[in-house]
Parts: sequence; structure tokens; C-alpha cells
Amino acid sequence: MKRSEYLESVRGQSTELRKRMDKTLYLDIQQEPKGKHSSIHEKLFFRQEIKRQLKENNRRQFRGDLIIEIDYFLTLANPPALQTLSKNYLDLLHKQMTRIDSQKSLLFNDDSQVKILISNYHLDEYDIKEPHIEITAYSLGYFIKDIELADRILNNKFTNSDHFKDSRFDDNFRQDYNHDSRDYIIDLKNLEEKKEFYIRTFGEQYYILQKHFYTRQIQEQFLKQNNLGTRELISIFQPYFPNNKKYIKEKTFQSIWNSTRNLIFFSLSFLDFGNAPIKKGEKNIFKNNLKEELQRFKEKYKVLFPLLQPISVIIFFVPPKRNIVDLDNLALYIVPIVNEILEPPSITQFIYDNKYLNELLKKEVKITQQFPPNSIASYQLIHLPRQENDPENGAIKFVIADGLYHISNIWRTVKDTISKWERDYY
Repeated sequence: MKRSEYLESVRGQSTELRKRMDKTLYLDIQQEPKGKHSSIHEKLFFRQEIKRQLKENNRRQFRGDLIIEIDYFLTLANPPALQTLSKNYLDLLHKQMTRIDSQKSLLFNDDSQVKILISNYHLDEYDIKEPHIEITAYSLGYFIKDIELADRILNNKFTNSDHFKDSRFDDNFRQDYNHDSRDYIIDLKNLEEKKEFYIRTFGEQYYILQKHFYTRQIQEQFLKQNNLGTRELISIFQPYFPNNKKYIKEKTFQSIWNSTRNLIFFSLSFLDFGNAPIKKGEKNIFKNNLKEELQRFKEKYKVLFPLLQPISVIIFFVPPKRNIVDLDNLALYIVPIVNEILEPPSITQFIYDNKYLNELLKKEVKITQQFPPNSIASYQLIHLPRQENDPENGAIKFVIADGLYHISNIWRTVKDTISKWERDYY
């Protein structure tokens, strides 16, 4: 078999995947996550740990574009905001800081290399007290190849494909991603219509708990349907697949790719935030536009508010032709306004009566009162290369998704699809 044929086969693709996966970088710093006002000693410790772990892993800094996921495990009361944590640590990962050490850069050279940034907030609900920062970094080019492999898997694009296995995989894949189909809106409507009966028969506390339960289930269903699945990611990223590079200049393909990308943005409750502020004086205009757009969203989806379920925000950023904003700075513009207008709970909101709480639950309630009352649980910022028909000043597409489980992000979604294929069908 020729090498080119081998690389198109199931075994060839699996071998290439293993090579890529071996290049994933995992770092774990045993330190309480802090914002920009952390001490010089804390910043120095962080940078020394990064340098030490890079050396242990025999790794150098990334020269090209990359995807980074940062998990913050916090234990202190009133922790820093998620976006300020990421701003602090991304700076520490690459900037020269002569007040701290002589390092010119550590993990990468410049903010502009970070094309996908995923930040996750882990609050210490159960008083475990193990603060640390986990950083996972991976070449963006490898991630695009992983999405292309997911496309091969779902469409059985291998030279030695097995159509029987493919049909079984596709059936099981669909089952895995089927969400709860129960219509909780009808349940809530019935509860409201028979409110007096339920209160008279079971008591007011029962009615309140049922209403809370149905509302939270409605919110969870809505948010989960906005989590981007593998097929949506294929549609968005397919112009950048290595096998599609030869068509990148052809208008027919550009039109098709543009249409599929726009269809995703239209179909999943995405909001259009216009373009990022690129000129002096545009920040206030941008923030006011954000507030208005989010207020309209609240009016349209009243059953989602007040939010009872933690949320993740997914932001696709098409850059302008000039004056491109780095992703960590974009988060500083957007996330505080999302927290202000949507008021997402930092943890799941439950109804409880102190009279019925045992000592353990009372302790947990006391712990949660130390958390910020409103904060997104995670954010995903994705920088998309410009296409020919994109607006000159760029565009920002925004959607809120389920934030209860931090595994629901675009990187892990792709990895889950590939892992299932390797485990069950290869």
C-alpha cells in the first residue's frame, strides 16, 4: 500500500491521531488562582512552575497558533472574576516581566497565537480546599485535523471503510446525543393551571418546588441544545481542513462554506454583537449595543429568567481587516456585561427551607454564600479566519449554552466523538 493510501485508511488515520495526541501539553500548578493583583512572589512561582514543567515534558514554547483550555480551581471567598483570571495568566504565560524574572516568553510568544480560549470556573462547593490551575494546550493545526477526522468518522471517509460498522456507529452516535425529550413547558403550564388544587392537596411548598423543578428543566433543555455538536463544528471549520486548502480560493466553495457557517449561527439562538471596538471611543458604543441585545434576548425568552442553571458562553469572533482584538481582551469587554444583564448563577440554584436542612447541608449553603452571586461558569472564545464575504469590521456571534458540566466545550466534543470511534469501532 502506498503511503498516501495508508494515510487515508482507518489505521493510518488512527496512527496520525496518536502522534498528534502525544503533542498535547498538560500543566498543573498547585496555587490559588489570583487576578492581576496577585503578589510578585505568586507570579514568580507560577512562571517557575511553567518553566519547570515544560522542561520535564521536554517541550518548547508554541511557535504557531494554538488552543488553550484553563481550569481554575478556587477555594477563597469572593474569588476574582473568570475573565480577569484568564487575562492575568495569559499575560504570565508569554509577556516579558522584568520586575519578576528575566524570561522573555514561556508557553507562547504573543496573545495573537491563541485562536481558541476556553476558561472554566470551578468553585469549591464542598470545601475540598485543593486550589490549583490546570492548563491544556494544543496546536490549532492539530485541532483542525481532529475535526477533519471526526468528519471522516461520521461520513465513513476511509479507503478501507466498513459500511456495516459505520451505520452502527452513526446510530449509536445519534443515541448518545439525544437529549431529554419530555416537554416540561406543558408540565409547567399544567401546574400553573391547577395551582390552587396542588396547594390545597399537597401544600404551597410542594407547588414552589415543582415550579422550580420544571423551570430549571426547561432552562437546561434550552441551554443544552445550544452546545455545539460535532456536525456543527465540522460545518464551521471545514474551510480550514488540510484537504480543503486547495479549494480555499474558489468562489463556489467559499459560498457553500459561508452558507453552512451562517446556517449554524442562525439556527442555534446566536446573538449578533456586531463588531469589536477597533477605534478610539468605540468601547462604550460596543458595551451599550451588548446591553441592548442581551435585554432583547431576556424579553424574548422570559422562561429563562431568572436563570437557575449555570451557563457557558460561546463567542465566535471574525476579526476585522485591521486592529484585531486579542481574545483575552475581548472577554474583558463581553463577560462583565453578560454577568450584569443575564445574572447567571455561579452554581445551580436550588429552593430550600432552613428548617429542613441537616448540618452538612447548612455548611454547604454557607460555603456557597461566599461565591460571587452572578458569574458564567465558563466561556469559549473562538477566532475564525476571515472569509471573502465577511464584514470589513468583523463580527461577533454569541450564544449561551449549558454550563453545569465543564466537559461541554468544542474541544472535548470532538475528542469524545473520536474516542467513541476508537473504543467501540476500531
